[in-house]
Amino acid sequence: MDIEGLPVYCKSAQIEEVLFAKESVTYFPKLVTENSANEKLFSASPLHGRSIIVDFNPGSKRYIVTKGNGLTYFPFGFIATEELEGYAWGYLRKADAIRDYKSGSFISSLGILTNDMEAVYTLQSENASFSNCIKQLKPTILQYSVLCPYRIADIPFLSKALITSFVKKWASTFNDNNIDLHCIAANVLLRNIKIMHENNVLHNAIHCQNYSLSLELLDFELSRTPITPYDNEIDEKSYEKLQKREIIQTLEIINQIAFYFNEKINSKKLRQIMIVNGFENYINPS
Repeated sequence: MDIEGLPVYCKSAQIEEVLFAKESVTYFPKLVTENSANEKLFSASPLHGRSIIVDFNPGSKRYIVTKGNGLTYFPFGFIATEELEGYAWGYLRKADAIRDYKSGSFISSLGILTNDMEAVYTLQSENASFSNCIKQLKPTILQYSVLCPYRIADIPFLSKALITSFVKKWASTFNDNNIDLHCIAANVLLRNIKIMHENNVLHNAIHCQNYSLSLELLDFELSRTPITPYDNEIDEKSYEKLQKREIIQTLEIINQIAFYFNEKINSKKLRQIMIVNGFENYINPS
């Protein structure tokens, strides 16, 4: 793959159990390892702690990404700090992977641009460092494809040419003739929030690291949908209250996009977009 990113050394792993999979999926069971490994893949940027780019399909022009492969910041695989108890950095819990897969598939069915879920599978046990002792974890891998493997948060780490190659497609992809990129993004992102909230969905992690440079909404392991309600009764009863903050979080992303591309916020246009999506209560009177 000719791709920008942080080089990550990986080794092939053995699949133990396939939990979910689309038909005719090619699996990429990889684990982060030390530099001595002979296979070099890429993390999209230093911000991606447990995701790697494993392939690119020139036919569909989609990138294949796997999540849960181990810590990509350093070649340590899985490592725990004191506050994490039985959990480790770089690790994806099986329940979280399943929630991500199911919730993302449901949100995609609503017409929101997201990643295309391919599979969830577990691997044979792997050593992890826990407070100076070694324990074994059974990694779970979430595999999906995306139009773009880079997030809005990755912009400072990418070349201008690569950023432009994705961002220039916004207007045609979303049939939007706005001149300002932050206005195109506002139409997409605020519509997403409207659709999700109307369908009893809480994404629960709206920030610039969970939107790709193709404006795909990603990462659903904390999400609540009608098919993935919360197990905790308190959380399930209060998710509607948490929906309101996602409007403000979306506005933060829009401001970040304006900053990255040196645009002045078009307050008049943004106000119109807020009103169209039913969020007039979140703006000041004119």
